[in-house]
Amino acid sequence: MDAVMGEEHALHATVADALCTGLLAALAPHERDALSRHARLQTFAPGTALFQEGDESADAMLLLSGLVKLCRHSSQGKECVLHLVHTGKFLDVGVLFYEGGLPISAVALQPTTVLSLNRRAFLHTLENNAPLAVSLMGAMSLRQRLLITKIAGSQGRISVAGRVAAWLLHRSKMEKSATLRLGVTQEILARLMGISRESLSRELSALSSAGIIDHKRRCITLLDHDALLQRAQG
Repeated sequence: MDAVMGEEHALHATVADALCTGLLAALAPHERDALSRHARLQTFAPGTALFQEGDESADAMLLLSGLVKLCRHSSQGKECVLHLVHTGKFLDVGVLFYEGGLPISAVALQPTTVLSLNRRAFLHTLENNAPLAVSLMGAMSLRQRLLITKIAGSQGRISVAGRVAAWLLHRSKMEKSATLRLGVTQEILARLMGISRESLSRELSALSSAGIIDHKRRCITLLDHDALLQRAQG
């Protein structure tokens, strides 16, 4: 009995801590209490879908640990990786608003734990908490900018060098660090940028040779921010 109560207490403590981090720090105490009553922790093994294209809806999910890719598949089954979600970020707040079924899938790339916030309860909170709603809009706009860059690149308007540089700068801004621990293969990164793995490998080698980045396995350190910015804008 004591063991069960101990596990429940630990679970509630984990949920409470998660509701105080990142964007959710803007919650008022009564909002945090209301959301916690409908929140649940979920774990997923690598390769498991957290939600899939065509699902009617999904709860808002905050990534507590692990790594998740957001992707979509063509009618021929080809995968397009849209975004990689890292710890402390929401998977896709758009799930609160999509109509006619979800347009993307979320797949765990590592052992993953998320905090799921009941869709209706979270929407109610957003309706009454303007700072939180504005913060979420800001986070969504950063992802939209990256997606716009990818679309423009796929139409031949942005070079491979520009796409790689823009992604590195975006990732560095999101992580607030010049050192990026990728956690995925170059194949997945290349799909994310809309280029071939060979093109990505050549560009990373060129950046390393020029002293703009330091690339070691799945870790990249940005050494020359201005040079990357020039490539991204060129």
